[in-house]
Amino acid sequence: MIKLIRLVLATILCGVIFSSCVKKMSTEDVQESLKAAMDLYLNYQPRIDTSRVKFRVKEVIYFEDKTFYLCNFKVNMKEKRVNQIFDTTGNMSARISKDFKDVHRTD
Repeated sequence: MIKLIRLVLATILCGVIFSSCVKKMSTEDVQESLKAAMDLYLNYQPRIDTSRVKFRVKEVIYFEDKTFYLCNFKVNMKEKRVNQIFDTTGNMSARISKDFKDVHRTD
């Protein structure tokens, strides 16, 4: 019986130690990961002609929820037309999963 109690306590102790070792991301790391996720979403889609249109994510403001981030991005878009280059900066909103793999535009 004492061996069983020791085993349970050792298991709980190991669980506490391993769960406390999980590194939390800093604010700067989260911002860079969100920018990278949005950049991949905008620039590497099959429906966009990347030879004509380029997006660059400049800033991000986000709110962290339990399963995703609600984000507002400032995005610079450059588009080549016949003899001109159009340069526009605007805002885009998106919901990005905690693993930074799923991006859903909200407007």
